Amino acid sequence: MLKKKLEALGYPTPSDLALSNRKDFASIILWLEDQKIRLYAIEDRAILRSVDNAQLWEDGYQKYCGDLNMPSLGTQHEQLAWILGHAIRLEFLDDPSQYESFNSKQSLPKANSKQPQQKVQVIFDGKMNVDDKEFIAGVRTLAGQLNVPHHPNHLLQLEAVAWVVHERLSPAARGRKPIAGTPFPFDKGNDVVSPNDPALDLPMRILRLLQIQSLRQLQTHINETIVSVQNLTANPKTDTKLGKVGF
Repeated sequence: MLKKKLEALGYPTPSDLALSNRKDFASIILWLEDQKIRLYAIEDRAILRSVDNAQLWEDGYQKYCGDLNMPSLGTQHEQLAWILGHAIRLEFLDDPSQYESFNSKQSLPKANSKQPQQKVQVIFDGKMNVDDKEFIAGVRTLAGQLNVPHHPNHLLQLEAVAWVVHERLSPAARGRKPIAGTPFPFDKGNDVVSPNDPALDLPMRILRLLQIQSLRQLQTHINETIVSVQNLTANPKTDTKLGKVGF
């Protein structure tokens, strides 16, 4: 996904992305600031150009993240994803008219994008403004405490927080015995899920396992329903008061 965003922004060598290399990461940040974001004046970008001085560049990068109002993110991957998203938003705002044809063709997905907000608003019964700054800050703080990755849409992040709480902190989850043993190496299977794009192979394997888990939960609920119905039909109770002797 990072490579796709870099390609969309016109980065010269998106296929050579290597976040493990500090200089490559620093070069991408500098290119984004020079070409797309332009938060600093040209003379103020000198600290971001000091790629060979690791400590000096790191200090400048931390200040740069603060000036961008970047949320607290744990990894370089998350930080770069956020900065790329910010750069894409600025690119769109520079000339929105060139994207009008795309927006008109994608009117249906645009309407569907409001579903998380409507869903959360119904949960709070309209008594809370889910777009309030304090509400958003609370979601970000709670997500940080639960190690939920950052997402630009705070409502989607809130759904992820709710899932973590349900699966790990609910009374049913606390009484659940931890799974022991060696995890199944699903990333090393012989089957190729996405032959056309190797980068999608691992995410698709994960989605497939999540789908299997969802089907298992559904089957469990179906079995529980069947058992409940059988308990009712297999043990009928007779009201002897309604019985009559003779005619």
